[in-house]
Amino acid sequence: MNSHYLSTSRSNPQFYTFSQRFERGASCDSCCSLDPQWKEQVQQAAWLDFWQREGHDFLEQKWHEQHPEYKLEIELATPEERTAWQELWERHACDQSAHFWHIFSCVCENYQRDLSNGLQGVEQTFDELSDNLSHLDIQQSEDSAVSAESGGEEEQYLTANDEPELLDEEQQLRLLGLPTSFGVRVVRKRRKPRQRPASESESDTDPNLVIMPKDEVKDELLHGVQSRVIKKKKKKKPQKNSNIPEFMRDDILLRKYWFRRFSLFSRFDQGILLDRESWFSVTPEKIAKQTARRLAGDVVVDAFCGCGGNAIQFANTCSRVIAIDIDANKLAMAKQNAFIYGVAHKIEFVHADFLQFANSTRLRPDVVFLSPPWGGPDYLKQATFDIEQHLLPLGASQLMQHARRLTENIGFFLPRNSNIQQVIALSHLGEQCEVEHNYLDTRLVAITAYYGGSLVKSSRAEDNED
Repeated sequence: MNSHYLSTSRSNPQFYTFSQRFERGASCDSCCSLDPQWKEQVQQAAWLDFWQREGHDFLEQKWHEQHPEYKLEIELATPEERTAWQELWERHACDQSAHFWHIFSCVCENYQRDLSNGLQGVEQTFDELSDNLSHLDIQQSEDSAVSAESGGEEEQYLTANDEPELLDEEQQLRLLGLPTSFGVRVVRKRRKPRQRPASESESDTDPNLVIMPKDEVKDELLHGVQSRVIKKKKKKKPQKNSNIPEFMRDDILLRKYWFRRFSLFSRFDQGILLDRESWFSVTPEKIAKQTARRLAGDVVVDAFCGCGGNAIQFANTCSRVIAIDIDANKLAMAKQNAFIYGVAHKIEFVHADFLQFANSTRLRPDVVFLSPPWGGPDYLKQATFDIEQHLLPLGASQLMQHARRLTENIGFFLPRNSNIQQVIALSHLGEQCEVEHNYLDTRLVAITAYYGGSLVKSSRAEDNED
């Protein structure tokens, strides 16, 4: 079990990933039943792995946020002051680790539920229901658009910056992604009482009122004082969301991707290019980094590179990246995006159909990464996504056959509501695969499956030692 947990900010959600090994033909009853012993092992192993990898960085980040003066003062500190700083650090480490553990436990509970749902093929969960509701044609108010533009999401989730003990019960349920009530909740806004201006009849009959000319600004202000009504100049408000692409402005479903743009590319404002399809098909940057770490090696083939989200991260962990796409426009955008990240020179962009490429090439890469189209955002409308029926251009089994002509080591990026039994069935009989659930904050975003001895052999060796 592996877990990674990254820090949070307004446009920088926490990232968690949990992985579990499965063997084709073996029983998954322990996972389906969520045996208490299995749950404890999963949580403890995930936490230890996370804290060893990321814990110290988190403690330092929070420490410098709370004590920005530390770097300057520690250099001139006396031995007594250094001792005091050390004691303060130890209390900080204890408090923060307990806080992180609380949040981590919440995500782990979500993972266990999501894994069980995927294995058993249950009906829609609360998360899926809430996502489906987002497809309803509901007009978004200007206030909600502004809050989203400032970094807000349609849904709230518990993050490392939230203090659970300071929240009431309803707020905690919201932050954890759980329902607070059933049915439609009506929120009534209290209106401020209107101040009654002087009536026209009153001003007309006032003998002391002197009507002044309105040609000049000063005369208008004076007239306003005498009639007890002050006209304030309205400031011109900047156009909201003026940078949103035109095809998004009237599409509520697509606009949510704009509000999350910095989770897709942290350097988005430096000139990142995306077409309409790429907005909902690109891999979020933190997940792409995790996949690149798992598939690190010499040569990797990105079979459906799109606008380059994964290929850019592969260039940081692999010696050579072959990025393939059938759409020349997407390849051009991928080149531009790779240039912004400074890795374009490490990527070979190939305009081709991967299926034909796999049948004709003599290239034998270390790893092939598959991230085929899911059919657009409508995949969320399905309680369980059938990876044999709904992936494009072919079903999962056929795509795996083409990829295995190049290598047995394959990474497969799939929708979060995929049928896990189908995912396991893609491995050879008697062999293991690793299924990784990727979370941003407490929300499951996608699943990545790994196949082949080079990708799971270390895990198998651990099993043999046990």
